[in-house]
Amino acid sequence: MTLDLATAKRMALEYLAEQQIKPGGVPYSIVDSRVVEDDEGWYFPCQSVEFLATGDMNVSLVGNWPIFVSRDGRYVGPCRPEKWLRRN
Repeated sequence: MTLDLATAKRMALEYLAEQQIKPGGVPYSIVDSRVVEDDEGWYFPCQSVEFLATGDMNVSLVGNWPIFVSRDGRYVGPCRPEKWLRRN
């Protein structure tokens, strides 16, 4: 099975929703303008909803990795985008 972007994004959002219900969880949002696709899947950068609304650095998420969704859907979670970093 190969996923499409819409399905991969839904899976990334479901993962983020699970993280938000944990103690200390923060509401996240995917930054659509920064989504990167490569041969292996999609990287969905995320940021706190409050930071995206206000720009207040005090509520910014720092050092977080994007949520990676593999094309086959077997992996959904934080992933260091090594290829992505080398391209930019």
